[in-house]
Order: sequence, then structure tokens, then C-alpha cells
Amino acid sequence: MKKSNLLLGLAGVLILISLIAWGYQINKGLIVTNMRNPFSWGLYIATFAFFVGVAAGGLIISSSVYLFNIEKLKPFTRIASLSAFASILGAGAMIFPDMGRVDRVWNIFVYPNFKSPLVWDVVVISAYLLITFLSVYVQLLPDWKKEGRGFLNGWTKSHPQEYVEAFSKKWSKRVALVGLPVAILIHTVTALIFATQESRGWWNTAVLPPDFVSVAIASGTALVLVIALLAVGKDQFEQYKEAFQRMALIVAGSLVVHFFFVAVDLLIHGWWGSPEGKEVLSLIFSHYGFLYGTELLLPAFTMVFFLTKKGKNSFNALIIGSLLLFIGVFAHRLMLMYPAFNSIPLTLAIPGAGIESWAYPVAIGQLQEGVPVFVSSWAYMPSLVEYAVALLPFGLLLFVVTLALRMYNFVPQK
Repeated sequence: MKKSNLLLGLAGVLILISLIAWGYQINKGLIVTNMRNPFSWGLYIATFAFFVGVAAGGLIISSSVYLFNIEKLKPFTRIASLSAFASILGAGAMIFPDMGRVDRVWNIFVYPNFKSPLVWDVVVISAYLLITFLSVYVQLLPDWKKEGRGFLNGWTKSHPQEYVEAFSKKWSKRVALVGLPVAILIHTVTALIFATQESRGWWNTAVLPPDFVSVAIASGTALVLVIALLAVGKDQFEQYKEAFQRMALIVAGSLVVHFFFVAVDLLIHGWWGSPEGKEVLSLIFSHYGFLYGTELLLPAFTMVFFLTKKGKNSFNALIIGSLLLFIGVFAHRLMLMYPAFNSIPLTLAIPGAGIESWAYPVAIGQLQEGVPVFVSSWAYMPSLVEYAVALLPFGLLLFVVTLALRMYNFVPQK
């Protein structure tokens, strides 16, 4: 109880800080961020993509258990669905600060442009939020019936316990049948928002959607693994050790696929890449080398570590490996932005001057003394307001998961 109170308090502080910062941003405008015309997607969209991936991975695990009868993981299907619901809630919340004029969000529902992948992302996220809620709801119904509590379950009073348990089992499979393709679709659509931007060579690749899915499975499974470990504690670790080992192998296997896609993409960019493509490679290996190294090395360490006996047989090792993976995946989301936006797609060849590709300068959208009006790149670094606002999904995830684990039976029973 004391631990949950502490976590709920921490979640409340994170949410409060983010809402205050967001209110300040709404009052002053997006100018309080460090995003400008040359760099219009930053920390907010990176955080959104991170949470969408974690959410997709959580429901993929939960749905796969029911559809493919993975017995070892069945005790943690509730936690997997809960992590997916909390994560997609955080991802959806992160979109609003990035919009700037959040009061105009209703236009996307009244005047949708179905040619835009952003509209389909809204549709898929809304559907995913509903599916993850239903997944949690139907799994908790038998316990609510037995304990005489819960919500939206008044209809169960007229049915025996056996009927409610059969209903829960049947509808858990049905939700899983819909949830698995939707979980894959949500991250595919998110990837297509990037990949369909032809002017951004770093994104314009068919490898991006399947790579997004592989990273989602790895990070989503890692979050389920961490929540499950903290829920059962070290005392019950041995009881569910095989389940934890299986999740560690799923994480490692997904990362193997991810690094295959990374290698193929880099090879094609380097071998057949245009001058613009080679400019991007120069950016990621020089200017953003540290961040790109974080993106590669930390997940690679987790991948190898989880394949070893020591890495998948220790409570602390599983926690550490998962946390390192989260840092690496978040760096991966940030590295979607930096090379793409700092490689200006408007170029001009000047044969007489021996210039193959000269970047047109872009107006930053701000007139201020000492600040250039036109630039060919933008040294983006999130402002303090952005860091504060970006705490919102982390606070929501922590609040929802902690409150749910405290109120209802998500911890697996013997």
C-alpha cells in the first residue's frame, strides 16, 4: 500500500507538471518550444511513436496467448492488456500538445481527409483504445462477479459464476482475434505517416513499417515483463520463471529482426543512395553519432543479454535489460527526427560552380534579433517546456497501471 501510494503520488506530480507546462504553451503558443519550420516534429512526436509501439506490443502479447495457446504466458494476459491500454492512453494524450491549437481538433472528425494517414492514425488509435479496454474488461469479469465489485457489470448478477467465466473466456478470444491485427495495424499506420513523406529520404523506405512492428513487439513485451516482475516481486519470481524467460526470448527474437532491417536499410542507403541519402548517413554517423550509438548499442546489449542464461534467469537482470531497451528505443524514435529534418529536401544543382546539391534555406518562422530568418539546418534541442509537457504520457501510464494493480486482481494467482 505504501509503495502504491508513493507511485500514485509520483504519477500525480508528473501529470500536474505536464499540465501546467501545457497550459503555458497554449497561452504563449508553440514558440515556447524549440521546434521551428525546418524542424516541425520533435520530442512530442518521438514520445508519441514510443508509446504507440509499447501499446502495440502489449496487445500483441495478450492476443497471441489466447490465439496460439501459449500456456506459459497466460498468467500475465491481464497485465499485458493493461499495459497496452495505459500506453495507448498516453500516446493519444501526447498528440494534443503537438497540435498547438488543440481547440481545433474537432475539425479532424467533422472534415476528415481520408487521403491523409493522420486521419487513419486517429481512427486506429481510437479503435485500439476501445479494444484494449474491452480486453481488460472481459478478463476481469469473473473476479468482479466473485467479489461483487467492478463497473459496467450489473448484468452479471443474473447469471451464475460459471456462465460469467465462460463468457470471459469466449470474449477474450474474440477480442484477441480482432486485437492482434489492429495492434499490428496501429504501428504500421504510424510508420506509414513517416514512410509516405517522399521528401524525407530517411523515412521513405518500405522497411520502416515492419521494423516499427518488430521494435513494438520488443518494447511492448519488455514493459509487460517489467510490470509483471514488479507485480509478483522477487518472492514469486521462481514460480513464474519460465514465463519471464519466454518473454525475454520474445524480446531478443524481435530485436534480431529489427537489426536485420537496420542492416538492410543502411546497406541500401550507403550502396545505392543518392547524394541526399549519403548526406543523411553523414549526419547519423557524425553529428548525431552518440544518439545513434545509444539507439544501436543498448538494444543490442539487451538482445544478447536476454539470450544468455544469466540475462533471462535473474530478476534484476531482466529489469536492467528492459530499462536499457526502453532508453535505446526512445533514442530510436528521436533519431527518426534529427537526420530527416536536418537534411533539407529542397536542393538545386549548380553545374558551373561544381555544386551537385545546394540546399535552399528555409524560413524558421520567427523574427528575432540575433536569430537568422533563413537556415539550411536547425540545431533542435527540446526546450524545458517540451521536457515538462512530455512527462504527460509517463505520468498517465504510471497512474493507470498503479491504480489498476491496487484496485483489481491483475497479479497472477497460484
